[in-house]
Amino acid sequence: MKELRRSNSTGRLPEIDLENGVQEVGTNDTVHKKAKGKFIKEYLIDFTANSNLHGLRYIGEKKRTYAEKIFWLFMFVLCVIYCAYLIRKVWIKWDESPVMVSFAESLTPAWQIPFPAITICFQSKASSKRFNFTKYYKLYDEEDTKANLTEKETQMVEDFSMACKKYVDSDKNFTDGKITVGNIKDLSVDFGDFLNYCLWKDTPICEKIFSPIVMEEGLCQTFNMLGPDELFRMENLHKDYEYMNKRNSNSTQSWTLEAGYPPSTPLETYPYRGSGNGGKDNLVVGIYSYNLNMDYTCNMMQGFKIYLHSPAELPSISRHSIQFPLSQDLLVAVKPKMMTATEGLKDYSSQRRQCYFSNERYLRFFKIYTQSNCELECLANFTNAKCGCVHFGLPHGPGVKTCGAGSMYCLSSAQTELVQLEVQSSIDGHTSDKDTVNEALAVAGRCSCLPACTSIEYAAETSQANVDMNAFLIANNIPLLGTDLTVSRLKVYLKEPQFTTLRRSELYGQVDFLANCGGLLGLFMGFSVLSVAEIIYFLTLRWWCLFTKNRRIHGVQ
Repeated sequence: MKELRRSNSTGRLPEIDLENGVQEVGTNDTVHKKAKGKFIKEYLIDFTANSNLHGLRYIGEKKRTYAEKIFWLFMFVLCVIYCAYLIRKVWIKWDESPVMVSFAESLTPAWQIPFPAITICFQSKASSKRFNFTKYYKLYDEEDTKANLTEKETQMVEDFSMACKKYVDSDKNFTDGKITVGNIKDLSVDFGDFLNYCLWKDTPICEKIFSPIVMEEGLCQTFNMLGPDELFRMENLHKDYEYMNKRNSNSTQSWTLEAGYPPSTPLETYPYRGSGNGGKDNLVVGIYSYNLNMDYTCNMMQGFKIYLHSPAELPSISRHSIQFPLSQDLLVAVKPKMMTATEGLKDYSSQRRQCYFSNERYLRFFKIYTQSNCELECLANFTNAKCGCVHFGLPHGPGVKTCGAGSMYCLSSAQTELVQLEVQSSIDGHTSDKDTVNEALAVAGRCSCLPACTSIEYAAETSQANVDMNAFLIANNIPLLGTDLTVSRLKVYLKEPQFTTLRRSELYGQVDFLANCGGLLGLFMGFSVLSVAEIIYFLTLRWWCLFTKNRRIHGVQ
């Protein structure tokens, strides 16, 4: 019997072709390597020959020369790189500036938004009939006479110096907020002393529509502002004193900043709204100013400050004000500036869209988020961290001290330092060894008071003329009012019955971004959604089928 040699059957395996089966015989390692290389090569040729991507089929064709294959490979890689570069630019634009501000398609009627809230502050803070601030300030300023003042008189000088922004030599850094605000309310100019008459749409309802409000300016009068229960989170505020009086119970609030007035809301509602009819739809205020109430120690400029603001905002001295001189007829033509946002922006982060929706940013003291309310709360928190107290005109919580006259320098520098620290903390995260500075810096870093996505501002155009009331009275045979009295008039009205609304919307939505990328991929490579399915097919199902077939053929001895 002929001896069988196992060397012919072991150590050498057939080399497999994907399509034709056994071709060569060699050692195990050599056959495996050649079979693997052959498999990958045939797999790539199969992909390039059947792919829909432009140029790939020329690379895998066997009849093409190397020069042709290198040319098409170079062109394909070049197109991929340039296409990726352009897609990256589209991505950067979408990532960094996803929001576009444009004009709304139609005009907004003036009656769809509230008439502006108007706050009037008298430049002289104290009524001379009750407290002559100039007299007692001079006594306080001299060491010889300061000791002769009673504790009550000293307290009143220090309280009104804070409202007048006057620096006094006081070591009283803290005060009792209830006593301070009580003094300011009791000794300020009476409501009836300077607001002589008020007409709203030709209806004399002065005392019904104006209410006192405590500000950093002292005691002012405000019109068309939301009530404290609608504006403040009363549970988080201190209980020492009230910033403003509650509105009349018969006026109900139906307006919100984002939703506006409900469709069924009647024309006469609260906040009051106008129609843009400047002749009839306006607020007219007649103001009397008695010469004995003029206090040039408190303020060099005599007259009034007018603040126009949203009904949902607490007025602040940091806002732009209109100077209203004495014996003037001041006309204020108001043009609303409204910004809205589309629902699609809610998918973006607040930092990317650069605004907050109403439910995104919680304020401790305010129910309604606006940029102004946020800045006021931030300033209150910052001054508390920096000075250990808060100005009586700023909202604060229970247990927080009220600043006295000795803290005026600290208070005056807090607002400027707050802006500087916000920038500084965002640039380099600067810290200090002092705990109070660290705390103040942390407060500044947490502010981030972006605008509200839906906001209303009121731009004003003013014109004025001199008022000679005595000449008017003489011409109409009316008894003169006297030489110690000046008369001024303020008229505020909406300039136009409609206005143009600005709207934040997506610059690139998901569909727009995909369309841009798909257009570039199609232009440079002939790429489509089916190309993705094709690649997935070749990387999964096709690869598995060829691999299984190869394993089956490899097992044939």
